[in-house]
Amino acid sequence: MSVHLVYGDSFLVPKRLSDLVTESGASDVLEANRHRLIGPQTNPDELLSMCNALPFMDDYRLVLVEGLLGTAEPKGRGRRRASSDDSAVANQWKDLGEAIPHMPDSTVLVFTEGSLSASNPMLRMLKPVSRVEELSAPSGEALARWVKSTVEAKGASISPTANRSITDLVGSDLWTLDQELEKLALFCAGGEIQESDVSELVSQVREASIFTAVDAMIEGQPGIALRLLHQLHQDGKEPLYIISMVERQLRLLALARDAMDRGVPQNELKGR
Repeated sequence: MSVHLVYGDSFLVPKRLSDLVTESGASDVLEANRHRLIGPQTNPDELLSMCNALPFMDDYRLVLVEGLLGTAEPKGRGRRRASSDDSAVANQWKDLGEAIPHMPDSTVLVFTEGSLSASNPMLRMLKPVSRVEELSAPSGEALARWVKSTVEAKGASISPTANRSITDLVGSDLWTLDQELEKLALFCAGGEIQESDVSELVSQVREASIFTAVDAMIEGQPGIALRLLHQLHQDGKEPLYIISMVERQLRLLALARDAMDRGVPQNELKGR
């Protein structure tokens, strides 16, 4: 029995899932032995039935479960109500932790999630009986190394100044970074990506640098924030426009923080 829980960054988790399926030997199983379940639509009996079934004319049965643990995350409706909901979800799935050690060795069960809090009751339940990996987006030097290795995997290389320029512009959004690096690698035809290439091709990302600059201010990184704001000014943005956009973003963050403190549900926040 092989059980894995992979959660965290939305770019890294799917890639790790692909590697896990290959490592387990279940990448080529028949469709009859491959199952994908969506958390909120999954019930314990269905999952346990799949996991306990022997594979049909194959070595493994692969069961992928997406978003199940997220259903046990606090919903922001007050501590007492959230605690009650968490307990209800955990109680619904309490037999899963006890059943996992008794499942057939031919079953490969993988849970994938976005971000989870350490207090998530299902996370605590699965930790003793599964291999847990939390994948966070790299930052600082680790992010620079990620950019370098990603570019090399695309058949090109990148100068240190270009590396810093694109991470300053995009931040640690790995989806956007990967897309922009793909364009840059094609543009440079396998050569070295220079800072001028980043300036030419990543201009559409610059509007997002306002938000990245505000994030840098909040995180106590004034150097990055000033570089980004200076770049916007060099690109022709008027100082009053830059100030108004920064003010607007800070106001939105303050309103969101206030709403969260008052227990407004996340789905309502998205609609505001």
